[in-house]
Amino acid sequence: MMETIVKFTGFTYLPDFVRVLFKGMPSVFRYRHQLVFCWLVLMQMILTGPRTLKGLSQMAPSHIAEWHFRRLLAAGYWSLNILLSWFAEGAIKSFPEPEDKVVYVAGDGSKKDKRGKKNPAAQKGKTSEMHAYFFGIKFVLLMVQWDVYRIPVDFRIVLPKGDPDYKTENELFREMLKGFKPPSWAKVVIVTADAAFASKDNMQLIKQLDQADPERRWGFVFAIARTWNMEDGKSLSNLVKHIPLKTFQRTWIPRLVDNKGRKTFWVFRKRTRLRHIGDVTIVLSKKGRNVGPKKTKILVTNLVELTARQVISVYQRRWSIEILFRELKSGLGLGEHQVTKNLDRIEKSIGIAIIAYLVLIRARKKDICAGRSWSIFQLKSNFTNHLVCNQFEHTMQWKFNKLMKAA
Repeated sequence: MMETIVKFTGFTYLPDFVRVLFKGMPSVFRYRHQLVFCWLVLMQMILTGPRTLKGLSQMAPSHIAEWHFRRLLAAGYWSLNILLSWFAEGAIKSFPEPEDKVVYVAGDGSKKDKRGKKNPAAQKGKTSEMHAYFFGIKFVLLMVQWDVYRIPVDFRIVLPKGDPDYKTENELFREMLKGFKPPSWAKVVIVTADAAFASKDNMQLIKQLDQADPERRWGFVFAIARTWNMEDGKSLSNLVKHIPLKTFQRTWIPRLVDNKGRKTFWVFRKRTRLRHIGDVTIVLSKKGRNVGPKKTKILVTNLVELTARQVISVYQRRWSIEILFRELKSGLGLGEHQVTKNLDRIEKSIGIAIIAYLVLIRARKKDICAGRSWSIFQLKSNFTNHLVCNQFEHTMQWKFNKLMKAA
C-alpha cells in the first residue's frame, strides 16, 4: 500500500481565519501593498530565528518576494499610526472588560541592539549607571493592562541627542499619553511607571487629563526619586532615613497571575503635599523591616484614598511591560528587519512586530484565560500549527481536484 508524503515547502494562500483578522482594516494602501502587508505580518507572527526580510520571504508564496517587503516599508504614503491604533483598538475589544472598570496604562523604555552605523536612530548609551554601554535603537512603549491582558497601544523611537528632532523619553511619553483613548468601559485610568518617568510635567499632564475627562478618573502610581522635596521644604531622602522602624507595618499582596503565593512587604503610608504637584500619598516599601534606606522604594500617587497595600498592588502591574518587551524581541523579532538610512522605514519595521503581536493575541484569544498566565510563545506555536495543518489540507485538496480533472 503506497503512502503519499507531502513535504511542506511554504504557504500558498491566506486562509479565511487569517483574512478575517484584517477585515475592516483602514484603506491606507495602494496597489498590492495591502496583500504584501498581510503576508509580512503573518510571516512575522509564525517564523522563528532571524526575522530579516529575506528570511521572512522564504516561507511566503512565490509571488511575494523580499523586494516586495522592502518596497512596502520604503513606501512613505501609508501611515503606521493609523494601522497601529486600529489593531490596538480591535485587540482591546477582543477581551472581556473587568468588573471594577479600571484600566492600567504602563510606560517604559527599552532598546534593540544594532551594529550598522548608517542607521539614523542608532546611538550609544546606557540603560543605567550600573549597566554597560550599548549601541542600538532606543524606544518608548505604551501598554494597556488589566487582569492578565497586556496590549501595546503606541511607541516612539528616541532619536540621538544631536538630531534636530530629538525629544526626551518623558516628552515622547507625554505625546503618547495625550493621544491615548481609553476603552469606552473604563471608569478609572491609572498610569504607572518607574522613577525615570516620575517627572513634574508627566504628573501635571495626568492631572490635566483628569480635569478634562468628565467620564472617567485619571490617576498615577509612580516610583519616585528621593531627591524630591515636599512643600514644607523637607526632602523625601530625609523622610526615608529618619523614619523609625516601628512605624512600618507588614502587609502582603497576591501575585499578579494564578493567585498562587504572595509577596510580603513592610510599608509606611503618609499623606503630604509635593512641590508643584499638590496632595499626594507617599508609600515607603521594603522587603524586610530592618532593611536599610538604600533598598527602600518610594511610591507616589494622587489617588489619596488608596491604602499602602493597594498602591503596591498597582505598581506591581508595571512588571507586565517587561514581559511584553521580552515577547516582542524574542518571540516576534522586533527591530530585526535590515532597514537603514531612513527613519520612517525603521519606525514601520518596529511597528510591524507590534502589529503582529496584536493580531496574534486576537487570533488565539481563546488560549488567554482570565486569571491564568499565558505566553506569546505558546500562542505562536498553536497558531503556527493551525496554519500549517490548514495549508496541508488545502494542498491535498488541490492535488485531488487536479487528479479528478485529469481523469
